[in-house]
Amino acid sequence: MSKDRLADLTERVLGQMDLSLCNGCDRCSLRCTEGVPMSRREFDDVCRLIESLPGSAAATAAAGPGREVDLGDGVFVRRCRFHDDDAGRCLIYPARPLVCRLMGHVEWMPCPIGAVPRTADTPLALELLRAYAEQERRTFDEWERLP
Repeated sequence: MSKDRLADLTERVLGQMDLSLCNGCDRCSLRCTEGVPMSRREFDDVCRLIESLPGSAAATAAAGPGREVDLGDGVFVRRCRFHDDDAGRCLIYPARPLVCRLMGHVEWMPCPIGAVPRTADTPLALELLRAYAEQERRTFDEWERLP
């Protein structure tokens, strides 16, 4: 799959999504866990965004693995390293990976707080994910450790 085709599919699917409902707050942030895979391009975009953040936000984003959260009944998750618990926001919201962008806007990952009334076209979104899956993907930490 060519990068142009992936970009076209991404634009078409994102164009179907009503993003006015989502602004980077943390009302659905229990879904924001570490280990989200991203492409090299997404990793580079996130790094550029982190470099542009003000001092304390950049330090938080660069701090490493997120904190562990107890969801109850012995269930623990490690938060995404880019979730700012103090501010209640995603620090990399403008450059977040595709899977984060799709959260709440596709049939198989519905909005956990019921704020998104309409999801993107499922066949088109699945085509996008198939194209995306052809890209090399690693977690932020894995990309960061590469020479």
